[in-house]
Amino acid sequence: MPRKIIPLITGDIYHVYNRGVDKREIFLDKEDYLRFYISLDFFNVIEPVINFDSAKVRKDRNLKEDKLVEILAYSLLPNHFHLILQQNVDRGISEFMKRISGGYTSYFNSKLERSGSLLQGTFKKVPVQSQEQLQYLMAYVNENHFVHGIEIKREICHSSSLHYQGLNKSKIINQSNEKYNFESNVLLAKDIYQKRRSLKYSDLMEN
Repeated sequence: MPRKIIPLITGDIYHVYNRGVDKREIFLDKEDYLRFYISLDFFNVIEPVINFDSAKVRKDRNLKEDKLVEILAYSLLPNHFHLILQQNVDRGISEFMKRISGGYTSYFNSKLERSGSLLQGTFKKVPVQSQEQLQYLMAYVNENHFVHGIEIKREICHSSSLHYQGLNKSKIINQSNEKYNFESNVLLAKDIYQKRRSLKYSDLMEN
């Protein structure tokens, strides 16, 4: 059955995710996590960006530029990543993910002297259609390592969880998004599985 086409509507929120081709690891060390995390910041501008280095030059100039998306939450795990994004401009999410996927693949391939695809096709997306779903997703994404039973060192480049707990500020989370308070949105790890079943969210997920 062909995949249902999901339009990306400006102003709406989406759960966006992807994983390594053949479920391979895409983050091998802290340098990789930091590169992807910084890319989420550097590539999030409406103006055209050629590559990571050109984006860094723009950032170093402290230009106040409009963003393609608002990043509400993120989680980077060894073989996949999750993002909650709000689209700011038409085709904003598509352009943002094209830059992220292409830029990180180029970095990773150069580092490992490999070639070919790194990520499993086009990114997956699920529209957020209710406050209940958003509350669930904030917990699911921020604490995704618990969902998958993965032990990781809890640093800001791995997950926005620390940001919402007030333990460390993430520079890629807009401070105006404090309405997505971590304590009011987070669910206990055991409740995540119950919520997932009740929303039939597993039918929408591939990770």
